[in-house]
Amino acid sequence: MLKSACQRILYGFLRCHRCKSTMVNVDQCAEQICQLVDQAGKQLLEASKELRKFETKAHSRDLVTTTDGAIEKQLMQGLQLKFPQHVYIGEEGTAGAATGRKLSDAPTWIIDPIDGTINFVHGFPYSCISVGFWLNQQPELAICYNPLLQQRFTARRNAGAYLNGQRIRVSGQTQLQRALIMHELQAANFPRELIDRQICNAEQMMLKAHALRTTGSAAMNLCLVALGAADGYFEFFPHAWDVAAGVLLVREAGGVIIDPAGGDFDIMSRRLLATATPQLAHQMVQALANWQIYEQRDDV
Repeated sequence: MLKSACQRILYGFLRCHRCKSTMVNVDQCAEQICQLVDQAGKQLLEASKELRKFETKAHSRDLVTTTDGAIEKQLMQGLQLKFPQHVYIGEEGTAGAATGRKLSDAPTWIIDPIDGTINFVHGFPYSCISVGFWLNQQPELAICYNPLLQQRFTARRNAGAYLNGQRIRVSGQTQLQRALIMHELQAANFPRELIDRQICNAEQMMLKAHALRTTGSAAMNLCLVALGAADGYFEFFPHAWDVAAGVLLVREAGGVIIDPAGGDFDIMSRRLLATATPQLAHQMVQALANWQIYEQRDDV
């Protein structure tokens, strides 16, 4: 099943793309990342059977496990051996193996070794390996793999989105009152004002939507929108590595990715709104209009 899922992005869409510095063979990129994510998925699955030890980073809810670091190192080193000239942005290795957080036209891998680390630590099965490949500042390849649930989401630009090799589509929902909306609340070490703004946004959406849900993983939330299991998703404060793969999945499934204020999506802005339709996006933007949140960008 997983081999079939990879074949959906490996074969039949042979393309080479030119960026400012080099010609990029996207088929080679897809083949390499599929192999590496397979290996990383096995490592994540084995680690999930054991007691997860973790350390905190910036604050008590910002966790990192030994598995995070091991998987990111495995993915980055495997890609760098094949593509030494590419740029690498990763959650755990940005200051080390990764080469920066600036997004340019250069071929760029954006990696989250475990999106939903708190879920992973607690044994809650909504966490995944998320890898996006961006070229000319646009998403080209995407893989979100949750080995605990055996869900492998893949997408390639202009070639569709897939779950375990089967084509997926967004729900097509146009009415907020009938929509199931995903969201996340971030407490971290934020001032009370930012926490209150998030709560106000959640309250507004809860009053207007059919239902409000959360998984604890930005990547998984985007996968659910692409699958049609959720109709929309909004979040303030997600990082580039949380969403780099998911945005392509939603777009290739026929959905909409924009800024929560209604403008164009900017992967470094730490702001995202994903929906099944433009009509639903417009209604969600209206619901969030009074409590917009702007945080420091990832590339600052």
